[in-house]
Amino acid sequence: MKRMLLSLPLTYLAVLPGCHVLARLPYRDKITFHDNLNYSQNSLPEHGFDLYVPRNAGLALPVAIFIHGGYWRNQSRSYYTAFTGLYQNFGLALASRGIATAVMDYRLFPQATAESQYADVQTAVTYIKSLASTHGLDAQRVCLVGHSAGGQMALLLAWQKRLQLNCVVALSPILDIAHMRQSMPEKFNRELTIPHFGDGSADKLHSPLLFASKDSVRTLVLAGEADDAYLKEQALGLQKRALRENIRQIEVQFIPKLDHSDMVLVVNRTNDPISNRLAEFIHQRKAPYQTK
Repeated sequence: MKRMLLSLPLTYLAVLPGCHVLARLPYRDKITFHDNLNYSQNSLPEHGFDLYVPRNAGLALPVAIFIHGGYWRNQSRSYYTAFTGLYQNFGLALASRGIATAVMDYRLFPQATAESQYADVQTAVTYIKSLASTHGLDAQRVCLVGHSAGGQMALLLAWQKRLQLNCVVALSPILDIAHMRQSMPEKFNRELTIPHFGDGSADKLHSPLLFASKDSVRTLVLAGEADDAYLKEQALGLQKRALRENIRQIEVQFIPKLDHSDMVLVVNRTNDPISNRLAEFIHQRKAPYQTK
């Protein structure tokens, strides 16, 4: 059931329309909600985002920008599970911990290429930084946070594109496209990997693992101990490389008992092991653009 929820196409988004409003009620005195903003001049709905800002915070706030997963082709920021909005839980959890949080959309495959999706995230980061004075944000303390395919994009933009960020967090990210291609069924590769990433000759350009270095921005990678086998293997590979090459600013941590879907499903719920770790990591990044 959990896997089905995270792989349904956009036509199945609204399991219970309006239920996310109920989830917000306990936070209405703590968080200001700015819904249906747009980070691009073309005003496409795929370029929308919702901004969650802690109330009465005082000092300029650190910012998290959340990128959803869905293998680059499914879901949106409004993707629902029963009884609660799924991705808005990142906004509720982090904003209630003193971090302004933008939950964003981006154009999906097959309408968008991989490079178009990277451009969407870059545009969103630039635009959200421009809101600093309006919403009390600290434009020098921006952290990209992504799950699965969103984690791949966050890490690639931070490590290869060198987008100016204070930190990056990836939950169960896809780190190596060639390894994904080898691990997934032929049907998956025929329908997604090949049309989206090509015949394999450019896989290295889309694989964050190959760009991890001592110059990388401070990074936290979280994976579930029960994660998809190939993703866990990739995370272990990154962890071993960071230790072997003494890349101290990249930390890989495995969360007990959680699988790939759990890494987002448990956020802002009872016994949530994710939110405090994310908030702690983001708050620790005091100076702009830390790499050490």
